[in-house]
Amino acid sequence: MRLLSGSSYLDRLLIFEKHGRDRGPAGVLRAALHLRTEKFDLVLCPHRSFRSAMLLALAGIPERVGFDASQGRWLYTRLAHRDSAAHETRRNLELLAPLGVNPSGLSTHPFLPVTGEEANHVFGMLGVGLPKGPGPLVLVAPGSVWGTKRWPPARFAELIDSLYESYTARVLLAGGPADRGAADSVLERVKAPCFDLVGRTDLRLLAALVRKADLVVCGDSAPMHIAWAFDKPTVAIFGATTPELGFAPLSERCLVVQVSGLECRPCSAHGPQTCPLGHFRCMREITSQMVLDACDKALALAPAR
Repeated sequence: MRLLSGSSYLDRLLIFEKHGRDRGPAGVLRAALHLRTEKFDLVLCPHRSFRSAMLLALAGIPERVGFDASQGRWLYTRLAHRDSAAHETRRNLELLAPLGVNPSGLSTHPFLPVTGEEANHVFGMLGVGLPKGPGPLVLVAPGSVWGTKRWPPARFAELIDSLYESYTARVLLAGGPADRGAADSVLERVKAPCFDLVGRTDLRLLAALVRKADLVVCGDSAPMHIAWAFDKPTVAIFGATTPELGFAPLSERCLVVQVSGLECRPCSAHGPQTCPLGHFRCMREITSQMVLDACDKALALAPAR
């Protein structure tokens, strides 16, 4: 919620905690009754779950626009076509089509209301000093909710050592509390200086760090999307998932590193916890040199400090 505060596009944020207070049928009913009191006229729903469709129907919102691929499509009053081959931003903009809006000319670029001033003061807000040195500031995010989206820690450590050797890079290790294990595995192996900020940021502070950085290196995860919002040079390491699923940034400043030609990719829409075939070739065959080469190209895109 704090990540979006300050946006001129939003009047108010209502939070639905599907894994917390709004979990289960009772939570859905409670949330629906609250939405009824708001007396909304229209809702656009990008989610395709039956739970989302049921929630909005129970809320009594008279105009409900959802996707024809939704599990609860019969609960919507208007349906938009969801093209599985299109980018996710384009797919979601199609929700405007049933309202008579042509989405083809609308921007797909994400927006986050995190200012340059916040980025300039983010280290002070974290209670640490800006890492000193002549090299680029590189944010490395080794974690992911999904195991098959995580590049091996030993490869991250090799990459960080190479970035320090080649550029005297000032590397920030970032992520949420759940990424602590992945970060510790990297820190056990890395030889170069590395500033450990994992678990110390909420999403807004993470966004400020991304905005401050010269380069972001991550998997198919939240930092990749945040970097797109600020048009940051990014190296995104894709394993179980592929850009063709529609979630990679539509940016020439985002360089994707992946193993091509594996018939098992993608193995699911978001990547499972472990490789279904047991070989994990999609990540194991991505070498640190492959990612370093992409970093070289990405750093050439970064503006001079």
